[in-house]
Amino acid sequence: MSLRHESALAWADDLSAAAEPRLGILEAYALQRHPAALEHMGDDGAGLARVAGAKGSGMAGLWLLLPLLLAVVAPVIGFAALLGDPLGYHRLDGDASVPIAGLCFAVAAIVQVVAAVRWLRGPRPRDRQLLLLGLGTAVFAALSWWVMGSAASLASVAGAGGWRAAVLVAGALGLVLAALVLALGRGDATAAAPHGAPADRDALAAALAAVPDDELRRIRDDRDAAIALLAERGRLAPEIADRARRAELGTLHRIDAELRAQ
Repeated sequence: MSLRHESALAWADDLSAAAEPRLGILEAYALQRHPAALEHMGDDGAGLARVAGAKGSGMAGLWLLLPLLLAVVAPVIGFAALLGDPLGYHRLDGDASVPIAGLCFAVAAIVQVVAAVRWLRGPRPRDRQLLLLGLGTAVFAALSWWVMGSAASLASVAGAGGWRAAVLVAGALGLVLAALVLALGRGDATAAAPHGAPADRDALAAALAAVPDDELRRIRDDRDAAIALLAERGRLAPEIADRARRAELGTLHRIDAELRAQ
């Protein structure tokens, strides 16, 4: 499924003579700018919502991924700075490795706080990546805190207590983040509920209620024009076209399901 069509009418006009004129796809194109509604419009609507989300979130997804990568890499760099190269090359003295490690874990702590706030304010999925991020940071923090104590005592690093505190805070935040994901994370309720279930219909009604009236009229006009075009070209039976035009917005996929069941 593609988003090369800007409207349902454009999709209907470009529909191949060999393709099936599915009403669910037609209506999904009419509502393509409202993915919250598409998610509850059968398989065609949910599929188009995923394509629209993937197309629209390219750079946005990258900017969300970079902080998470930073939170993953920072503890590793901090631990490596303390541990040194296993072969003994490029080993850092305590007065350099301790501040580097402390700063890395401070960055990891800040990113974890931001990630936790965004997660709590969102739909709170049980995200395995966030869970591994929290647990991994806690493990590296525990190891680094122990190694940092030895490095600081050997080199008499000034301010080592503050840097060790940063490591400890990052580890504690990692455990808190993992606990939040485990305790408050939700499964994919949308995938678990079949399309057309009462909860699904309520969610569709709520999503459409948030769309302004003039936008709803534009969407319905686009949908009805596409239906009329398919009927004019003989792609839809007159009785099916009339029924589709009378149907509530967001429900044409149900007509498709009934026709397939016959």
